[in-house]
Amino acid sequence: MRCIMPAGLLPIALLACSDQRTPTAPESVQVIPLAAANGPIVQHFPGESPGAPLYALLGQGFVPTDGEWVGIVFTRSPDCVPTGFNLLQQFNPPAAWSCTLTVEGEVSWHELTDPFPYQERSRSLGAVPVYFVALSELQAAIADDNLTIGELQSLPSLLIGYASFLEHVVHNTNQPTNHGHETLVALGELENGQSFEFRYNEKFLPESGEHVFPNVKIAFH
Repeated sequence: MRCIMPAGLLPIALLACSDQRTPTAPESVQVIPLAAANGPIVQHFPGESPGAPLYALLGQGFVPTDGEWVGIVFTRSPDCVPTGFNLLQQFNPPAAWSCTLTVEGEVSWHELTDPFPYQERSRSLGAVPVYFVALSELQAAIADDNLTIGELQSLPSLLIGYASFLEHVVHNTNQPTNHGHETLVALGELENGQSFEFRYNEKFLPESGEHVFPNVKIAFH
């Protein structure tokens, strides 16, 4: 999942969230539709749905940046990311399903036979890990189109925080609008004691396959 960044920035990508293909639940997860016969089907995760098979909101062509910093939210524990996995690939089914979610929420489907839900909403489960790294360092690290968890954690600028408040809403391209889009708000504290604020709006452009970020805010206090 991933795209074109603002002018002058390398087209890297965080979650092709606005066009992500979230596979249906593996056989070990019981699917319980929670909607009227003619209404949307809503599944909660964790529980009725395993959630998207990804570790972080990052991917090839999808990187939320304010031009100086990049924010990376881990929706599953960073400790569970396989050492050799390329985070730019984003999805890793079925392995990612075995990792503990750091968020909870709902996915909404028109039909369970659809390739992905039309809407996803998630919230923090306690403290959600959020990594902040300098854009210039990340660009250098992904020049070979590969980024492992070890490479990310070794970047000199890395700041690790935990969001006590997080809301993430994704509207995928199979909704009745022109473009897929998503919003994220994360508030929390860094390991160094500073507080942080991380917000972004993202839009997917199906005609070009690009993800753009009209607004990104990363602030430390």
